[in-house]
Amino acid sequence: MMRAFVLGALLAGAVPAALAQVPQLGRLFSTPEQRAQLDAQRYGPPPSSPALAPPAPPPPPPPPAPPVELNGLVQRSSGRSTVWLNGTPQQEPHNQLGQGQGGTLSLRLSSGQLILLKPGQRYDPASGSVTEAPQGQP
Repeated sequence: MMRAFVLGALLAGAVPAALAQVPQLGRLFSTPEQRAQLDAQRYGPPPSSPALAPPAPPPPPPPPAPPVELNGLVQRSSGRSTVWLNGTPQQEPHNQLGQGQGGTLSLRLSSGQLILLKPGQRYDPASGSVTEAPQGQP
């Protein structure tokens, strides 16, 4: 019995000594900024709240279309025609001659807008105006 008592006393004295020797880890990362940085590296940046996010800027307006100049047109006796727009010949069916309008050409722009031009006139989409084209320029 004495042995059990001695053994118990030794163990009772050893337990606090063993507990005193266990290192306490404490905090692995001392600041919230370090923890947030590690989380961002592991999981990506934290999602932002829609209420806190600034609104996205509106997209810039598209650049204005270049002017369209009707340099000339030829109507064959067969009814087919060739139109020169900005110095480039255009074959049918991309163009339509206006009926009975003295060589006026009806053009449908990519925007869907229909314009009427005579040879030597220029349409400027930025201002929406039709003017006489300068002489000597294609």
